[in-house]
Amino acid sequence: MNLQTFALPFENHVLRGDACAERCDTIVLHGAGQSSRARFSRLREGLNTNGFPSVSFDFIGHGETGGTLIGSSLKERTAQAEVVINHACAEPLTLIGASMGAYTAIKLTETFSVDNLILLVPAVYTPQAYETPFGPAFSAVIRVPGSWQDSDAFRILDGFKGNLLVIAAEADAVIPTAVIQKIQASARQAETNRLHIVPESRHLSLFPTQQDFQLALGMMVDVCRGGQAGTEPISRLRKSGTAD
Repeated sequence: MNLQTFALPFENHVLRGDACAERCDTIVLHGAGQSSRARFSRLREGLNTNGFPSVSFDFIGHGETGGTLIGSSLKERTAQAEVVINHACAEPLTLIGASMGAYTAIKLTETFSVDNLILLVPAVYTPQAYETPFGPAFSAVIRVPGSWQDSDAFRILDGFKGNLLVIAAEADAVIPTAVIQKIQASARQAETNRLHIVPESRHLSLFPTQQDFQLALGMMVDVCRGGQAGTEPISRLRKSGTAD
């Protein structure tokens, strides 16, 4: 996979990322914590092999972009992604977002033409958190029990008419099952609306085996090809003791 790196000014920072080809229509958005675009190298390689080159970058406070996360915000992350999309991508888009990056992906559907929305262990947030700087104040807002229930993500998804694929972890200690259920239920107008729950997986270990990864990759490729695989929810159960 030949990557073309780029460096884009954003306020007092430089966003660093790479693209598999010029004007890709697929962008991968990483999550919070210690995440970066490097975590999704295997996924991007698999997509590229199947004919879907992608763009990715490190949000401020992560990876090669560096800087401090404190003082940035969800609103800034949306703006950072917009800068990268305008520079490196072509519409209509396929947006792939993980955890906090999934919320950013949902927000981006309000600005860009999006055919396919793929959300991995997706997080959503109350509107009160959107402009609150990361740090103690942000943590206080999102730690209020049930704060996610009034998220604007559900309103946005209600108007989404492309293909939606949600890939969730069976034993996710970060994202409540109710969040996943409400995300899928909100996308009433989606052309296709699929849920895959990866068995025996966790928030930071979504694909415990290579078989799990390949199955999910195949679903993502189906969505990128137009979601022709159908709308029925999908969950795979692994038999106890089975080696993958």
